[in-house]
Amino acid sequence: MIKHTLTWRHGVALLVALGLAACGGSDPSGTTATGPSAGGSGPSGQAATEAIPDVAGGTTAPPDVVVRDALDDDGPAPSEAVAQDAPSAPTALQASGTGRGQPAAAAVSAEMSFQRGVSPSASYAGVADTWLQQAVPSANAGADTALTTDRDAPAGSGQRATTLLRFDLSAIPRGAKVQAAELSFTVTNRTSGEPFVLYAARRAWNESQATWNQAAASTPWEAPGARGAGDRGSTVLGQLLPTATGRYAVSLNAAGVAVVQGWVNAPQTNHGFVLDAITNMDGMVLASSEAADPAQRPRLSVKYEPAFVHPGLHVSAAQLDFVRARIAAGAQPWSIEFSRAQRKGHGNPNWVPRPVAHMRCGNGGSKVDEGCYDARQDALAAYTLALLWYHTRDQRYADGAIRILDAYADTLQSIAFVYGDYDTHNGPLQAAWLAELFPRSAEILRHSNSGWPQERAVRFGEMLRRVMLSRIVDGWTSGGSNWNNSMTNGVMNIAVYTDDRALFEKALGMWRQRVRETIYLASDGAEPVPAPNQRGADGRWKSGSLAKAWWGQTEFSSRTNGISQEVCRDFGHATMSIASLSQAAETALLQGVDLYAEEEARLIAGAEFMAKYLAAHAPASNGKATVGVDPWLCARRSEFVNKDKQPVPNNTIEVQILPTWEILYNHYVNRRGRAMPATAALLPKVRAGGSTTDLQMSWETLTHAGVGAVGL
Repeated sequence: MIKHTLTWRHGVALLVALGLAACGGSDPSGTTATGPSAGGSGPSGQAATEAIPDVAGGTTAPPDVVVRDALDDDGPAPSEAVAQDAPSAPTALQASGTGRGQPAAAAVSAEMSFQRGVSPSASYAGVADTWLQQAVPSANAGADTALTTDRDAPAGSGQRATTLLRFDLSAIPRGAKVQAAELSFTVTNRTSGEPFVLYAARRAWNESQATWNQAAASTPWEAPGARGAGDRGSTVLGQLLPTATGRYAVSLNAAGVAVVQGWVNAPQTNHGFVLDAITNMDGMVLASSEAADPAQRPRLSVKYEPAFVHPGLHVSAAQLDFVRARIAAGAQPWSIEFSRAQRKGHGNPNWVPRPVAHMRCGNGGSKVDEGCYDARQDALAAYTLALLWYHTRDQRYADGAIRILDAYADTLQSIAFVYGDYDTHNGPLQAAWLAELFPRSAEILRHSNSGWPQERAVRFGEMLRRVMLSRIVDGWTSGGSNWNNSMTNGVMNIAVYTDDRALFEKALGMWRQRVRETIYLASDGAEPVPAPNQRGADGRWKSGSLAKAWWGQTEFSSRTNGISQEVCRDFGHATMSIASLSQAAETALLQGVDLYAEEEARLIAGAEFMAKYLAAHAPASNGKATVGVDPWLCARRSEFVNKDKQPVPNNTIEVQILPTWEILYNHYVNRRGRAMPATAALLPKVRAGGSTTDLQMSWETLTHAGVGAVGL
């Protein structure tokens, strides 16, 4: 908390000028996280792609191995469901799809103090102060060690004295939300009677030149003593009445906080405060910023909500600039990934979006697809075009991406979900996927001078909150895994894009819970961490629910260290969780929160456990393969997993490489120097396969390969 002391002395008006330059657990009914493709499914689990008509009516080549979902088993129809958790009831917010989805989490605060020679550092010299003397109208007191505010100086003269004080607050980041501000002083001559009053200064002044008549050598006050309407505001920002010598503090009122906020937003408007004696004839004297003892000098403390870094969602400007330079140099693997983005369909600047007003996405035997597949393809196209815009500055790419985002902001009104209805079953998951992918392009475009009008960018954010956030902000009640991890990532993206600090805190809490439910560490004990609704009265797993939630995995020990919740289902779904967890951790790090460090052992173990099987057994080109494993792995898989309506064998896994892994590897190996040998062996296969999905896994090699700690 801010706690300082503000003091005033002998009847002199003090002009204070502050210089700011300153899926879930189990997807219900055993369904996979996939929506139906208009074109059906291609070989090896790859989605068939459609030729995209351009505005002239022609077509472009299909995109480069777009693994639409690559998880093409939609699960059993309602009449033939395998043994498995029933769909968990959503919260009222999820069921209704209404409301802003605003959590009640408290905002994080930072505090910074400004005192000459003390803080923010001993070298800080950003304070200017002086006092103006009616009795000596041409005298400058900028070098004085004391500041006087009075209505009778010298005594018996009835003349005024007024003080000016300014702090350079450029260390407070632009965009920060000021929550409180406090001035503290050392009173060397106390006062009594009526309080002294703070106003905002409206005119620039010079510490070494200001006098009763002049704000600066060539600039007079509108009225002598800085008393004109153009010299100071008329709203009282705080009052002082120190009745004893020593340290004294005053907290600015709401109007004062608003004034400081204005200075943070527009530093050029910061001319500080005026402290004046309205009626008090008992003057007040304060130590100035020239006082010999630094601890006695005036201090301003500001409590604020830190600003978000933009662009700072999934990638930062520094990372994008690093990659842009590598592309210009023809370096690999960035250049080949950039060429892929340029050549293929999703990089077509004439891409025609296909939004619908009301989206319905089925699963669990339902093939209903009203705008679902098209929306994911449009989101991937917008992101691809945004990356191409940033790396080329070709306005056609920006315009193409903006056209997609504007179309959805203007058209999409709802994503339907009715509990128990398989025709809308994937609504929350669809909302999560779109919240993972759409904000990436919007964030880049909004903060790279793309020509996207601010009001349109805001309107897009409103659509994200209205349509998607309401479906995902409370997660899915079936525990961890890909649904909940996608929702967490989506909530974090929307929080950053819309500058919602409370929502960001909510997303951090979701991540911290879900990562422990998703990835098992031997240190968790003989069982993995259950979700709240999976716990019995004793806090342990409810009877029979563990094997169901973990798709037939029954042993949890040192040899299963790092296994994740959907490994026994298939590696495709398990990879989706790895992707969402790592992407959210990256976004959090860009915003100053190191989730990576909090769960380093868990994330590395989770990646390495899967990577050792993928590197050894997964086919090329994102294909799938079923391989036999040790008897302690997936021992009861046949009870919970069906493929082609038939139980799968026990002690088998289905491996498939999807285009993620770069983010975790870059952080832990390139930034932190940790060893991830299995992931290192896997990466060449990842880069040789497809570059994108229309879910959350797209262009990671282009954005995160080898970027190291750039920008951090």
